[in-house]
Amino acid sequence: MKDLILTPYAPNLVESTRSIGYSFETALADIIDNSISNFTSRVDVKFSSTDIPYVAIIDNGIGMSTVELEKAMRYGSSSSLEERGKSDLGRFGLGLKMASMSQCRKLTVISKQRGIISAATWDLDYIHQTEDWSLKRYKQDEISNLRFSTILENYDSGTIVLWEELDRISESPKEFDKEFNEKLNLADKHMALVYHRFLENKLFKQHFELFFNNRKVEPIDPYILSNRATQQLEEETLFIDQIPIKITPYITPYVSKLSTKERQMLNEYKDLNLKQGLYIYRNNRLLIWGKWFRLLTDGELKRLAKIRIDIPNNIDTLWAIDVKKSSAQIPSMIKEQLKQIVLRVVGKSERVYRYRGRKVTQDSYQHIWNKIENREKMQYLVNRDIPIFKAIQESLNDEQYKLIDGFIKSIEDNFPYSAVYYDLAQDEQFEDKTLEIEQVYEIAKNTINTLASVKDEQFKHLRMLSAIDMFQKYPEVIRMLEEELNENE
Repeated sequence: MKDLILTPYAPNLVESTRSIGYSFETALADIIDNSISNFTSRVDVKFSSTDIPYVAIIDNGIGMSTVELEKAMRYGSSSSLEERGKSDLGRFGLGLKMASMSQCRKLTVISKQRGIISAATWDLDYIHQTEDWSLKRYKQDEISNLRFSTILENYDSGTIVLWEELDRISESPKEFDKEFNEKLNLADKHMALVYHRFLENKLFKQHFELFFNNRKVEPIDPYILSNRATQQLEEETLFIDQIPIKITPYITPYVSKLSTKERQMLNEYKDLNLKQGLYIYRNNRLLIWGKWFRLLTDGELKRLAKIRIDIPNNIDTLWAIDVKKSSAQIPSMIKEQLKQIVLRVVGKSERVYRYRGRKVTQDSYQHIWNKIENREKMQYLVNRDIPIFKAIQESLNDEQYKLIDGFIKSIEDNFPYSAVYYDLAQDEQFEDKTLEIEQVYEIAKNTINTLASVKDEQFKHLRMLSAIDMFQKYPEVIRMLEEELNENE
């Protein structure tokens, strides 16, 4: 028997790995992971969509020697089976290359260690030309001509990862600037969330500062810990082969207890999907969030519960963490225990949600007035979950909101129960529709425009309005707005 060594055909394999499923923000995060693993205290993301577009990730970590750089540029430079350093955020030895090449055709890495600067480039067009794994390496006089290389002169050590020939940003050259800016805007928020524990605590061993074109990125706290109404429940620990997994449940504040700034923050970051569910961290880095992993079904009353799960990096296989670090599975050996924790937390979340009493009316519509049973007595309260009220919240500051909230509470407290009961007993006739069509139309249109500017979102809010009892009485208003939105497409 003879062995036949079949070296993968470089052009085809590299092209194939570009489509593994990285988004722009997950690819960028993979590069920053490397910076953190190399003990950086500052990461600068620099970018431009004009002239020759680029994205550069610059850190002041320990850097790499020439040998280390060449190893890092090799596909599969480390094994997922190897024991890793406790602070290492990598796994497969593929992130630097695959994440970068998923977004660009030319990857250059420049690194400085002990006063020596090294550089190498993977150029996909050059790989096609040579039909081999041809890594470009540079002499010292050539390195000085590379973009951004002079920055390292002011660093004791550090690394620059440069993406050029960004062919995956947009399918249309006309839309490149717009889509490039959109991707950078989302990436900015994404980094603020996934690295929030690194960014917010200056005493944290791996604390670092992150800048996007010299603007400091502030952390996004998904639990709103600055709000006194947030409840951190008792921490629990589960074990897999004596390896601890820490579970920290939070019950976040009901919307009425959020400040204007906090409501605006949640609205600004709604595309990050900061909803209820599990928030899984690996070495303090947020991997996956806002999902229940089928431990229970989604539901309205669970929206206050968020459960932080901290796992180390030596049980990745059991959690089925993929190369992009954007998907995982709950290990079967702790699934039932975790489910019981989730059910306990959700139970407490429901009690917080229902603190004002039990909603009695059960139908498919939303009502302006909710009938509430509170300590065996009936009460009618204004429904603060309807889009109209949310639109009011969005437009008010804290002091203004306190005034309107106080006014609504005074209406609720002075609901004329006795008078209504007496009139009904006397068979008095009530006018069911008291508003003009134009007035209802104006209310609905202002609500939609306040809550959303994007067409799809406006349609979504219109559907929500159509399910409110008030607009059930005025179906022509919903039809008018549907036609208007369709005409503007």
